[in-house]
Amino acid sequence: MTLLLEKILDFFGQQPVPRSAFQLTSRYFSGIHISPNERKIINHFILPLKKGMIKPSFNKKNIEYPAMLEERIKEGLNKIHHSAHKIACLIPELSLKAFVFSFGSLPPSREEREQIIRFRVKKQIPLLPDDARFSFDLIRSNNSEKILATVARASIVKEYEDLFSRLRLKVRTVGVPTLSLLYLINREKEKDFLLVNIEEDSLSLIAIVNSEIALYRLKPFIDVARADVSRQQRIEEIVKEVENTVNFIEDRERKKIHSIWIRLGLLDTEDDIFSLLKEKLTFPLNGIETCLTSKLGLREKKILSPLIGQIL
Repeated sequence: MTLLLEKILDFFGQQPVPRSAFQLTSRYFSGIHISPNERKIINHFILPLKKGMIKPSFNKKNIEYPAMLEERIKEGLNKIHHSAHKIACLIPELSLKAFVFSFGSLPPSREEREQIIRFRVKKQIPLLPDDARFSFDLIRSNNSEKILATVARASIVKEYEDLFSRLRLKVRTVGVPTLSLLYLINREKEKDFLLVNIEEDSLSLIAIVNSEIALYRLKPFIDVARADVSRQQRIEEIVKEVENTVNFIEDRERKKIHSIWIRLGLLDTEDDIFSLLKEKLTFPLNGIETCLTSKLGLREKKILSPLIGQIL
């Protein structure tokens, strides 16, 4: 396993716990710093980014203006009085790919498993780049074995690593934002649910059945830059994706989804977006921020929740 793969968070493994974690998206740069003993947030920040500074992509260069972004990172580091050397980093969901594969059984050898998983990944990404790297987690259940595979391009991850390394910081873990949110939900109590993560440029959905991950789906908002796309149209798009995903899971798994957890990772969230989704969806709807006991404000809880799930 290469160093890059070691940095992609093992979903069911023990998390490395650096004291600082940062998230980069197309719209903002955020960070938290926690106390060493109580593991409580002692400093945090949310800084808007200029449009086009980061263009998340699995295939293309992500960071258009590294010098400008580096200055923004310095500003954030100053706000949390960061002094540690190792950090955790969440990069844009659109810069990664994740898949859930089901198998009747898998060979015991890791090398053999890797060959099978790589074959399945290549069926999803036929033109798999030469620098694509992946990590995977084995999820065993009574009737089958599932693999959660995360795929990243070394060149893309290096773009983000280089930003921090120039400031003498070492990225210890690279996480997937929506997967980090799962750590906030009590899966002994919530066994069959859909987690929906809404960012400015993408919609991510994770289905949990019998407390196990059953599906991961990422939907880019292709028309995010269009001025003529109304908020109502975007909400309708989200509702359609949620309903289609729930129907697919219930048909395939023969199991009913009982609730939906929503995270609105939007800088300019209007108060009625959640209410409008609640009106249109026929499922109990919960905000991911309700899982958090910290004294952060409501907006901060929504934006910072992936980071909190990553290291707390």
